[in-house]
Amino acid sequence: MERLDTSAAELRDRALVLAREQEVDPGTWYVRVLEEGRKEGLEPDLGALVRVYWELQRVTGRADLRDTWRLLADRFWANDDAVGERRPPRHEDS
Repeated sequence: MERLDTSAAELRDRALVLAREQEVDPGTWYVRVLEEGRKEGLEPDLGALVRVYWELQRVTGRADLRDTWRLLADRFWANDDAVGERRPPRHEDS
């Protein structure tokens, strides 16, 4: 997997600027989550970053944004696999 050399905070800030420029609805959950996290000094929500970059790629058609959201999604799913309690328990057939 390719690496993202930009910090999550920088990616968030870039996404928020692009979202304003592209007139993405500021009321969408992912823009709100990123904006509120920025104001509170929190680490960016990875799921919201994936979603905002997906939306930005959709509205602009830019390949670099597609690459960014795909790399973020890979990181998101890798983190999800590392946190076992996020997944519902499997029920074995007896």
